[in-house]
Amino acid sequence: MTTYKREKIITESKKFILANYKTAIKIVFALFLLYWILYILTPNIKMSADSKEKIDALNTQIDSLEAGQKRLDENIKVFNQEIIKVDKKISNIKQEKTIIKEIYHEKITDVDNYTDDELDSFFAKRYGYTR
Repeated sequence: MTTYKREKIITESKKFILANYKTAIKIVFALFLLYWILYILTPNIKMSADSKEKIDALNTQIDSLEAGQKRLDENIKVFNQEIIKVDKKISNIKQEKTIIKEIYHEKITDVDNYTDDELDSFFAKRYGYTR
């Protein structure tokens, strides 16, 4: 680069700075003012040691409650599984009861059609009576 070009760049830079120095000062001042408002005028929230201890104690209580809740959830799962087992047993018993009911109903209706000898034989078998 020649000295002529350097001098031309320097003179153009000086012209630009002289033409816009007020705007540059305004921008710098606005940035400083913004910094001052945000960081210096806003109060710092400082927490006392007593408040920190209370918060820590509450956090430990929350943790212990969460652990207790997990234990309760596990117990609920176990109980739900037991309920399902009992429901299945009840369902099986109901089915067996229905089957037995049908068998006895058939026997009762068959008794109406028995002859006298068949009735004697039926009751003898039933009550273990032999002649």
